[in-house]
Amino acid sequence: MAVSGIVKGITGLAIAVLMSASSLAAEEGVIRLVPAQSSIVSATLTAPQLGRHGLETVSILSSRRLCPGQTDQLCFPAALQNLYASHDFMPLWRDPALVEELLLQVTALAETHKVPGLLQRVQELQQLSQRDDQRGLDLLATDTLMAYQSVINQMINDPSTLYRPASFTLQDQQLTVTPRITVPLTLTALQQLRPAGNHFDRLVAEMRRLEQAQPHGVYLSGRPAIKFGAEIPNGDKLARMLNTYGDLSDQDFANVMKTDQVTGGSAAPQFMNTGVLHQAIRQFQHRHGLKDDGVIGPETAQNMARSYEQVAQLLALNLQRNRVLQRHGAGEVLQVNIPEFMLRIIDDENVVFESKVIVGRSSRPTYLFSSAINHMVVNPTWNVPETIKEEDVIPSMRRSPDYLARHNMRMVSRWSDDQSIDPAQIDWSTVSASNFPYEFQQRPGPDNALGQVKFMMPNDFSIYLHDTPAKRLFNKSKRNFSSGCVRVEKAHDLAYYLLERQRAGQSATYDNLLRKRNPATINLRKTLAVDFIYRTAWLDEQGKLQVRDDIYGYDDDSTVPQEHDYIAMMNYR
Repeated sequence: MAVSGIVKGITGLAIAVLMSASSLAAEEGVIRLVPAQSSIVSATLTAPQLGRHGLETVSILSSRRLCPGQTDQLCFPAALQNLYASHDFMPLWRDPALVEELLLQVTALAETHKVPGLLQRVQELQQLSQRDDQRGLDLLATDTLMAYQSVINQMINDPSTLYRPASFTLQDQQLTVTPRITVPLTLTALQQLRPAGNHFDRLVAEMRRLEQAQPHGVYLSGRPAIKFGAEIPNGDKLARMLNTYGDLSDQDFANVMKTDQVTGGSAAPQFMNTGVLHQAIRQFQHRHGLKDDGVIGPETAQNMARSYEQVAQLLALNLQRNRVLQRHGAGEVLQVNIPEFMLRIIDDENVVFESKVIVGRSSRPTYLFSSAINHMVVNPTWNVPETIKEEDVIPSMRRSPDYLARHNMRMVSRWSDDQSIDPAQIDWSTVSASNFPYEFQQRPGPDNALGQVKFMMPNDFSIYLHDTPAKRLFNKSKRNFSSGCVRVEKAHDLAYYLLERQRAGQSATYDNLLRKRNPATINLRKTLAVDFIYRTAWLDEQGKLQVRDDIYGYDDDSTVPQEHDYIAMMNYR
């Protein structure tokens, strides 16, 4: 019997052999029939070569962009040869659930638009999956899995690439390192490659839904602001967009779109900023962290103009950022989401504490890093950081010599000195801020910039959490006002939380120290993991889309942050 006859005659087995035609010909007469669950073993002296069955008539163009340094149509031809040869050239993707999972994950990564050629690779896989001969799909799926793992490794090795203009391509360095694939492939093993988090399937489904939605065409300027009761230009488009996002229910949308529900008669209907449409606008604002007053001003209009595709891309990007969050193991972790201006303590995916926070302004960003709170200082003194000393305090002293006295501050040679230096001895008009030899320190008190307590953690950036006397700033929707450290609205509640998890009854000690108004340090035997993160798009626990402004320019490739040093992604735990 001819080899081709044998191949076609082995039900569910030889038809899927991925050996090249020349290798099969060389083996004619020595291939032996085996049960379908077994494999075909080579008995020739010449090493069999991997074939390209199913790919001969297909142009795999994605590789030109995905792995531009590779001349082959596949990115990892040598690695594929070794992998398939070690498993007797049998297919690896016979379970459709494996292919579906691969496509799900690769699509989620491709939607970031940070991996050139990957969206095209997804389309090629989908086309091959429709063919009767699945061997081409098998080869390309394995090659794609290797490329996928290689990109993941690049992200983990340099997390900052997810927060700055960067793309992931497979250059010579990546192509020479073969990602490890354990055979047989299992669904459990593939799912372990997903980004961290419990809402992966819902996120990808939302991304796909938005990608497939028709463009909303909402382009409002917000100037002048569209206040309550005012007409909304192209209000039908706005209503449809609000319905797509879930801010306007299907029933309310249907009612709004009825001509008898809008003014204007049979002529061009007018949509007014009233009723359920007004409430939907407020819901949209709330989901975007804006002031939810129902007024469409410039900021609200800018968020409304964001396309569905851009929102899907934001979701995809933030999903991949979950990969590089430091693993803190079991137990609680305190997360400060900088663009959301919120702090949460999460225990086994449950939020057990939350507070509004104030983070670093765009010119003085809060660093991205991980650490652990290991002590807290009650009634702290404030050692003025170098940047604030140069840019704020010294210029203020030039303008007003009594600035230190008015702010309960003193000047010292070193922060540990008991002896203060009289500022009247200094000719402030001649002082150079860059080489000023003295330091400034604010004494404990109700107006201390750190409030009544600060929460300390190891890091190289002088970043910590602290109380603040300026409580009114927490009423603002956007709260990037600090010089890098994070002000906590519920600082005292956080202190009680940390102390009670040490040992019951510790809160009384804290209260006593507050009354004494002297600086005191409380060491925490049981530390609390902390992550400073930058998440601008996600689904909340109710499945609602949340979006926040990119205050540091880490999302938008056209808006480059002033310094990428702030994307430290260091782990000090």
